[in-house]
Amino acid sequence: MKKISQLALGFYAGAVTVAFLMLLYSFKSLKENFEEITVKRINIIDDKGVNRIVISNEGLMEPPIINGKKYKRALNPTGIVFYNEKGDECGGIALSKNPETQTYALAFDYDNADAIGILTQQNSDSKAYRSGIVINDKDVSGKVGSNINRINLITENGNSSLVINGPDEKPRIIISVDSLGNPLFKMIDEKGEIIKNN
Repeated sequence: MKKISQLALGFYAGAVTVAFLMLLYSFKSLKENFEEITVKRINIIDDKGVNRIVISNEGLMEPPIINGKKYKRALNPTGIVFYNEKGDECGGIALSKNPETQTYALAFDYDNADAIGILTQQNSDSKAYRSGIVINDKDVSGKVGSNINRINLITENGNSSLVINGPDEKPRIIISVDSLGNPLFKMIDEKGEIIKNN
């Protein structure tokens, strides 16, 4: 009986050793070249295991992480999320769609909110559309998700405009050209009164 137990133990040890060597070999051979790969999500991590880039479909998209805390997204996109060395979201590429509108966007963030975004939107029902660049100031209070919109360079339904806002987010300078080619220049004071209109 003792010999059988020793034999079984020896066989088990040998099997574990072979399995470990096969596993080690498989890890060593992971560096492969692929012509095509199909996945739902890819995590690119740093040496500490912190996510730095996540490529995901909408079902597995990571929620926003700010100061180490996760927040709920209004709408989960398919896309790519960039993270800083702390693992906080710092930008990304989003492809999203709600029942009315599809949105494609490239964004870079401050540590607490959106900083700059390039976007395009199309409404399926009304055929309305717009694309442009949105630039925000940082809300230095540190409130999560809060920023101050300062510059919008937008083309919308055939009308193009550059709107520069004050620190209160109210327009102060508007330069635009409408769908008929008519130019417009406005300067507006802090009360909303037009002080120059050409």
